[in-house]
Amino acid sequence: MSQFVRTILGDVAPETLGVVNAHDHLIRVGAGEVYIDADHQLADVDKAVEEATYFVEASKNWADGGTVVDMCPANCGRDLDKLAEVNRRVPGLQIVATTGFHREHVYLETQSHWVSRYSVDQIADLLIADITEGIDRHDYSGPIVDRTGYKAGCIKVATAYGKITPFERKCMEACAKAAVETGAPINTHTTYGTCGLDQAQELIRMGVPADQIAIGHIQRNADVYYLRQILDTGVWLEIDGTYRIKYQPESNRMMELKELGDRGYGDRILLGTDSGKRSYQKAYGAVTGVDFNPAVDGPRMIDEGFDPGYVHQLLVTNGQKFFTMRGAR
Repeated sequence: MSQFVRTILGDVAPETLGVVNAHDHLIRVGAGEVYIDADHQLADVDKAVEEATYFVEASKNWADGGTVVDMCPANCGRDLDKLAEVNRRVPGLQIVATTGFHREHVYLETQSHWVSRYSVDQIADLLIADITEGIDRHDYSGPIVDRTGYKAGCIKVATAYGKITPFERKCMEACAKAAVETGAPINTHTTYGTCGLDQAQELIRMGVPADQIAIGHIQRNADVYYLRQILDTGVWLEIDGTYRIKYQPESNRMMELKELGDRGYGDRILLGTDSGKRSYQKAYGAVTGVDFNPAVDGPRMIDEGFDPGYVHQLLVTNGQKFFTMRGAR
């Protein structure tokens, strides 16, 4: 096919993705984030199947099924065998897996981490192999690499609160090389909405085309002027973090979506939920979960008078466009 999205079960036509959750977590079996906070442990396949089923069922109100971009990157608890089992057990579900890196904070002893010991080119080669050959069954926890047949279709870049550490900049350089080499999109993590503009500028400087980059978690910085500055570089924004009342009211996200749409940026905005803790998922007893965008955001936007075509764009077509693999350079 001329255009495709790389899912873990194979390359598919973008229009088959249905509703796209641009940033979420279905499986995480361990590693640094879980060590810091055990609530991040998402190792139960049955629970993941239940959670993904809620998402697919809610998505049917807007499209034929749905796609979850599982944003667990390298050496952060990926288990592709489990993730593929979830995919196969939920009809109408597709999953895009991720390579790249989280912020330095989650890797604990970074001075001895292999990122600190390998060259940028060596690290980039590992990311490229995740995308073109298959993700390592041991999630690069080493020393033996045993590639599954499940390939990554997205690259994660992440930075700290208010700064980009040397470790993170090195990761960013490797991710940029992998993105240019493979054509895979880059979807980022900002910490509390900081460094979004810096991420965009740095990745573009490193050679990544602007429209191949989405700046994530940016809704926490509910400053439309700042968000417009980021968008004016040509990149995308990802508005996620649903039902995080401890950070800000839901009305902030609605305001951002409306104002940015009214200003003509609506074709470069992605939605996700980032329900990456057990306490954020219905299957573990929460009142909201991975299905929040189609189940709650969509109806709310319609009720608040958003144009139905714009709502469909946010839920469905924007994600299908962004996660399409670009031509490798």
